[in-house]
Amino acid sequence: MITLHTAEMFISIITFFIAYVVVITISNMFRAWVAYEMGDDTGIRLGYFTLNPMVHIDPVGLFFLFTFYFGWGRMVPINPLLISEPYRTLKLAIAYLSDSFMHLLLSVIGIIALLAIFDANIIGVMRYMVWTYNVSHLPIANMYPEVSSFAISVGFIIFAFVYLNVVLGVLHFIINFSNYLLFVLADRYARIAQYAQYITIGLPIFIILFFSPALRLLSVQLISYIGLIIAHVIGIAR
Repeated sequence: MITLHTAEMFISIITFFIAYVVVITISNMFRAWVAYEMGDDTGIRLGYFTLNPMVHIDPVGLFFLFTFYFGWGRMVPINPLLISEPYRTLKLAIAYLSDSFMHLLLSVIGIIALLAIFDANIIGVMRYMVWTYNVSHLPIANMYPEVSSFAISVGFIIFAFVYLNVVLGVLHFIINFSNYLLFVLADRYARIAQYAQYITIGLPIFIILFFSPALRLLSVQLISYIGLIIAHVIGIAR
């Protein structure tokens, strides 16, 4: 017998899988393209500039998605040695942080779409779910009983899209900024290389453990604010 809880879980898994495939495909393609434009063709050569989601799916990340409603795709590698002057430091920053930028952009687009379907109150629901990891379509359905079930389903997919972009954006920013910091410092101070493992592994773990919730909340606030402004400007916010 299928219970309400089982049905709700099945809907959430399908919804998040759809959002997951779209999110990781777009962000990975963008990262591979930006790195190529900065001088590093590693991602392009490894086949990441493709719409085929099978290339971008990470098995462990997919397992976490089905278990915790949060998962990641394969990380597009960047070879900083292929990125040269002029403006090497800036080019490295653009390449390493490109996927975080794309996650931010996609989140804002998702917020605008949610505002078009619902109203400004949906922002509060989204903030609560992102902050608590308590994700379900039921709070949306209960808040908007006049909205059709189809619109609720579409809205929940968009919410999952925003949710994954926010969390992955923060996670990728922490990891990629640590890698960027390592190579910038190593360029200037050769002895820094001996501390590479502490910077590329220790620093992200430290930030994720102690600052990730705050960064996630700040990201949601920023994205919500930008989305609301744009929605008001184009006249779709209610």
